[in-house]
Parts: sequence; C-alpha cells; structure tokens
Amino acid sequence: MRTIGGIVWALTFGLAVCLVAGGIAIIGTTAAPTPAVTHRMEIGTDIAIEPWPSAGALAAEVARDAAPDDTGNVTIILAARWGYLNDSFAALRGEWRFNDTRTGGEFHGEWHLVGARVGGELRGRFTLPPSGVGEFRGTWSILHAQGGFLSGDWMRVDDSHGSFRGRWNFTNGQPGGALAGMWGRPSEPAGGFHGYAVAAPTIDPVNWNGFLNTTDGAVRVLRTVRFERGDMILPRTDRRTVAWNSTTTANWDGIIFVLRLPRGDPGPTVTLNTTQVQLSWTERELARLHVRKQVDAAGHEIEVASFLVDHHPGYARIQIGMRWGNLSSTDGMDVPGSTATTWNGFAQITYGALVVEHVVSFERGDAVLPKDNRVTIVWQSSTTTGWDGLMMVAFVPLAHADSTYFTVHAGSFTHVFTLGELPGDHQFDAGSGNQVEVHAVRG
Repeated sequence: MRTIGGIVWALTFGLAVCLVAGGIAIIGTTAAPTPAVTHRMEIGTDIAIEPWPSAGALAAEVARDAAPDDTGNVTIILAARWGYLNDSFAALRGEWRFNDTRTGGEFHGEWHLVGARVGGELRGRFTLPPSGVGEFRGTWSILHAQGGFLSGDWMRVDDSHGSFRGRWNFTNGQPGGALAGMWGRPSEPAGGFHGYAVAAPTIDPVNWNGFLNTTDGAVRVLRTVRFERGDMILPRTDRRTVAWNSTTTANWDGIIFVLRLPRGDPGPTVTLNTTQVQLSWTERELARLHVRKQVDAAGHEIEVASFLVDHHPGYARIQIGMRWGNLSSTDGMDVPGSTATTWNGFAQITYGALVVEHVVSFERGDAVLPKDNRVTIVWQSSTTTGWDGLMMVAFVPLAHADSTYFTVHAGSFTHVFTLGELPGDHQFDAGSGNQVEVHAVRG
C-alpha cells in the first residue's frame, strides 16, 4: 500500500486485462464498514454496519488473484447470508441514574436506525430490588412526538453490570418488536446503557453453524461479512468443504465463497447446510442464482446469490481513491457538534462500469446509495473536522478509451477528467479549508 496525502490508499497493481461480472446485484446500500456487534453489546461504543457487497465489487476482488478459466473449469462466486436480513434495527444508548433509595431510578437516551438519519429519544424509569431482578417502563419518541412505549426486565449481574430485555410498541397499540442490551456503572451513582431494538418478535441468539460442500472441484472463502466474537471459519480438512460457526441476534452474518468447478451439465452438486436449513444446487443452477427463504416464524431468513465469473480481455481496469473534507485530519474522524459540510454527490464514467470496493471514514448517516446503473456511484456524506472517502474500480472498454470521461461531483465541487488525465495524484481546493483528492492507478 502507498501512503498519499495522509491516507493509505489500498491500490493493488496487476491484471492489465481485467474481469467484469455480468451477474446479479446482491444488495443495494453501502454504509460505514465497521463491524456491528450482535453478541455482546459493549457500553459506549458507536455502531455502524458492514455492507453486503455488490456482484461487481466481488468480481473486482476475485480479479486480483483468480486463475483464468479454461475449457475444463469454471469460477463461480457464491455469497450467502443469514439472520434478520432487512437491516431494520435500531441502536440504543444513553445514561441511567439511581434514585435516593437505590432501589430503582431513571434512564434517558437516544435511538437511531443503524445506517440511516432516523432517530429519537428514550426515557423512563426502572426498579432494581435486592434480588437483582427488576423492570423498566418508558417511552420512545421521534421528531419530539411520542412514538410508543418500552417495557421489560432490568436485571443486575454484579455490582457494576447488568442487562435489560423487553418489548417496544406504538402509541396506537400496534406491535413493534424486541429490545435488549447491557448497562454498566463506571461511576456512582449513575452509568450508561447500550443495546438494540428490532422490528421482530425476538432478539434471542440463533445458531447458524454449518458448511458448504461441493461433490467435485474446490471451494475457498473470499471473506466473511459481519462476523463477530465467536463467529469463525473452522479449520479445513479437505478442499471441497468449508465449515463455520455463526450466531446472529439483531442482524445477519455472511460468507463470500469462490468455487472452482469442473465444467459439466449439470456438473457437480454444491450443498449449503446450516442448523436452520439445507439447500443444494447443480453447477448449471449456480451460474445465475438468487434465493431468499424464510426459515422460521420470527422472520429469520437465508439469502444466497451466485454467478459465473467471466473474463473479458476487452476492458481496462483503473483503481480510484477519492476523499473530501479536511484532508489535514490524520484519521478522518469528525468531531461532533462542529459545523457540517455536505458532500452529497456522485462519480460517473461515460463508458464501462464503476464498482465500489469500500468506503473510508464513513460515519453515521454517510452511505453509498443503491445503484440504478453500471456507470454511476451516488453517495450521501457530510464532514465537520474530518474527511470521508471511497475506493472504487473503473472498468473501461478499450474500444471507447479515447472518448471516456470520469466526473466527480461532491457538494459544490465538480471536476471532469479525460481517461488520459485520470491516472496520478490530484488535489483541489474546495473552500473553507476543505479539499477534494483523487488518486488513480491503472492496473
């Protein structure tokens, strides 16, 4: 990796002739890519979610080291995820304080939908008798209007830690879902709490331990998505099988696999087995597959998508890193409460395709929006004292190289590059102490 202008741009050289996948899109949004904690909810940590990658992003990853297909073998990407798949869960956090008798107290905090600019307040009271098993009741609001009610158990584990678990609903009595979390007491006579709420009947852990197996060929893990403490890929015993341990609560886990299979019709059989469900397909079916299946009454689902990797020698590959904001910030993080600058915008190429590899320094509310075409990436972004950025790959047809333009629009800033001008380091003044940086490398 090279350090350029204070940021590590992960630009990998190689593969002059590149890969474009014509497979299905796997998911829409890309939010800040820090792991979401679903097993143990720590006090005082912020929450963001790692995205489910698009087919194009996966194809770009495989392109770095994939062996070229031949007459005897094919390469297939298979992406599987399981749990609550709709990402409609809220993060809860705030403070609590004992009353004078220390048999209860009050709490006040906030909730926000993870990955969205939607949230409100929480407030209420709790009891905590000597037995350590109490209860809480309260309300939640949105835009200063009451949204509904909260209630459940408030329990003590030891003198400084405990948990809460219960339900939430709407003011009209409409059912809402479950909530759970942890509270801690770092100082007397108060502390903090942190947890989740889901629009589902339970937040209890669900076991998804399982394996993926092919009757012929080989399978490997490209990467895991949203794996947390206790989730793991198990030691391999043969090249045809990958096994894992996985547990979900508020959201989902996923694994991206690369299959190398001998050509055939129907070809080898690939089986995905978890504690909740078993699914099998032939090689022919995996060439273009999308399955989403509910596995229980609570609404837990499994989604599997796969596509055949095609190699197209008529394309050139350009890796592009961009960032905007206060580029003198060493880590890009924003200081809350400072004046924000809006950088909503897009990147666009006239021919070929753009694929987001990952976001850099995105925080709550920053997101890449769902794609509606191959040539445009659209984002929402705001900064205060830091910066945001994107890593992407451009696939350009060689036949249109002389007539291809790359456009960057971020907030009030716009610049258009010809394809010949794009490679290299470019930094532009954007006013008010902000800059926009674009770094591009062929390869």
